[in-house]
Amino acid sequence: MRSRRAFTLIELLVVIAIIAILIGLLLPAVQKVREAAARMQCQNNIHQLVLGLHNYHDTNNRFPPASQVPWGRPGGGDCHMEYHGTFGPNWAVLLLPYIEQNNLYTFANVTSFPGVPIVQNNVDPGANMSWRVIVGNSLKIFLCPSDANNQLPYFNPAVPGSPTGWARGNYGVTAGYDDYDHVAGGVNFPSSKKQVAGAAGLVSSPVMSSNYGCTLSQISDGTSQTAIVAELRAGLTSIDPRGVWAMGFPGASIVNAGRGAYNPTPNNFLGGTPADGGDELEDGALYCTPQGAALGMGCTTSGTLMTSAMSRSMHTGLGVNVGFADGSVHYIHNSITELDWCRLLSKADGQIITNFDF
Repeated sequence: MRSRRAFTLIELLVVIAIIAILIGLLLPAVQKVREAAARMQCQNNIHQLVLGLHNYHDTNNRFPPASQVPWGRPGGGDCHMEYHGTFGPNWAVLLLPYIEQNNLYTFANVTSFPGVPIVQNNVDPGANMSWRVIVGNSLKIFLCPSDANNQLPYFNPAVPGSPTGWARGNYGVTAGYDDYDHVAGGVNFPSSKKQVAGAAGLVSSPVMSSNYGCTLSQISDGTSQTAIVAELRAGLTSIDPRGVWAMGFPGASIVNAGRGAYNPTPNNFLGGTPADGGDELEDGALYCTPQGAALGMGCTTSGTLMTSAMSRSMHTGLGVNVGFADGSVHYIHNSITELDWCRLLSKADGQIITNFDF
């Protein structure tokens, strides 16, 4: 009888080991390709948002307001930063007709807000808040594929919206680099050298802010030198308000940090303490932790207002995607200096940006 040749156990183990080695070598390459594709999709999303902003400008002769707070005064007032107050549709909601979401915009009946005479009060129970019927809708154009947390809705009983919560987003318009109330109404806020090293003459001059959107002619620094859309990360928990596309507040859909050493540049790991550190957000004690700071989502635990928030992303390339007023999108590395980051966020400071590369 003829014997049949078969694999020995050792030969089989060798084959399995070789296959495992090949998979181990291939996996990083696959992950790298996947991340490159995600970053390209993210850049395309920002490009479409910038085009939408320009289309809005063409129709309305200016960019949309980053947020709407009818009771807020230019250059001050906590109501610009209180999500417990009566706030209106933000820039992203106003942009819906210009990003092929006209049906959603019509359903929201955005022009019905506030529906009552404007008074000096940041909480008006008679205000028409029916526009919030759409805030639970998740829109692909607002989502970066690299951020898995953007599938976790935001819930806060003090901020009523949709029964399913507020849908997440990963992009914010820029409102300079200072506290959000300081630039309300488009007010320019001068910085001191103590705030930003070497910032003599630098002013926080927003492209968009509360109740304000600038015209292209007001971007005197040049459209290729002025950021108007930047990435944001979604909150790590359901009560963290960062990365919420329809909420017009820093961290939710607005980027405005960089003025201090406690939150100087993108993707920093500062925060998680009662003192200044990372993003300064309302109810910070509920979700700001040292563990969150170690994951790149730092914020101060003593925050009582939606004051300021840095651009952050989940990309592996150590940077954030940023859309500029000329329609271009660039990947800004975390190594950008604090001063140059502030220059990018200011539309009319008259200073030249030299120390970073796209």
